[in-house]
Amino acid sequence: MELGSVIGLPLGIAFVLGGMILEGGHIQSILGLAAFIIVIGGALGAAMLETPFPNIIGAMKLGVMCFKGNHHHHEELVEQIVKLAGIARKDGLLALEKERENIHDPLLKDALKFAIDGLEPTLVSSILESRTAYRTHEAMASAKFWASFAGYCPTVGILGAVLGLIHVMENLDNPAAIGPGIATAFIATVYGVGFSNLLFMPMGNKLKALIAHDDQYYEMVIVGVRDIQQGTSPAVIASHLMAIVDQEAKEEAAA
Repeated sequence: MELGSVIGLPLGIAFVLGGMILEGGHIQSILGLAAFIIVIGGALGAAMLETPFPNIIGAMKLGVMCFKGNHHHHEELVEQIVKLAGIARKDGLLALEKERENIHDPLLKDALKFAIDGLEPTLVSSILESRTAYRTHEAMASAKFWASFAGYCPTVGILGAVLGLIHVMENLDNPAAIGPGIATAFIATVYGVGFSNLLFMPMGNKLKALIAHDDQYYEMVIVGVRDIQQGTSPAVIASHLMAIVDQEAKEEAAA
């Protein structure tokens, strides 16, 4: 579970609503089904128009990952590869066939198969890099859907507000309804800015971070299997892989 997402979303909403209540506002005053339909429906349609359909399906799956996390643990991968390297150094690459049956990661499993089959390290790395590059490209295209969704929400919110004001102007002969009508019109703007900045934009950015985390994981698999094929000692492999983990930590700190 991705605790940052699970905690951050309700926390952000709670503080915004809490501040409104402290100022004397009421939650009922920002409830509007019509505004919700205009903003979410309009922005969703625009984002879908911009995004190829396979990436829309991918975006839905990634949306779940934003709250569940991607479950790729770098430290566990280092331990696993070091263990495999020790077996390969002692008994040869063919001894990894038995170990391969207990590996659940598809990329690592395929990489070991290529190594066991005797493919050159450079060829194995090239195959894996092509596969992971395509996977990352598709994931980024799907994550962009949420960024697009966030970008359209405020604009569609303004559109909803204008539509509401048009309705108010059509009823100027009823002065008592003008104030509530204007307030209702601006609910769409609140929804547009709120959904964009509290949900969809953070989701898009979080997914980009998770994809980058996956990229580091893929790099570790490629480097680890290549080192195993080249007969590198387990201690050196561990240092090599941990350098990649440390580099990711530095990049996250810099961001």
